[in-house]
Amino acid sequence: MSKFQELCLAYALAKQRTEEHRQACQKFVEGFICGMSDYFQAPIQIQKESFDKGLMYFETVLTIYEEPNRQEESCSEVIIMSWSLEKILDNYILRLFPWMKEFKLFENELDKFEEVYELIFETIKEVYQAEINWAEKGKSMVRHLGLPEDG
Repeated sequence: MSKFQELCLAYALAKQRTEEHRQACQKFVEGFICGMSDYFQAPIQIQKESFDKGLMYFETVLTIYEEPNRQEESCSEVIIMSWSLEKILDNYILRLFPWMKEFKLFENELDKFEEVYELIFETIKEVYQAEINWAEKGKSMVRHLGLPEDG
């Protein structure tokens, strides 16, 4: 095998490991979001997924309604949560921004996922203990969890 072929093999193996890492992170996040949807009994979407230096960055979106049984006529607020995920062996480290609250999770430890969901639940409830900017009827506001309402 030539030096060039060795380099090509090293490149191919690195590319394969990177793709396997990316797929494992995406699978973990899909399970995490599915569990979060079940926990809140509401749809949670993922958006702005990206990878950088082994970390996966993504946002989850939850829409809160003033009148959940009449969503079409109700005022609402879209809550965006920013996350990063790092995979180290079979351990996943999930971080919630801007607090950098870190959770070390395994794919099959669903009871640990509930700790994360409970933190999100309590944080959102805490946000609504203060006054909020009211949306006009039929309009939706956007809130980035952890950031000031204007930011």
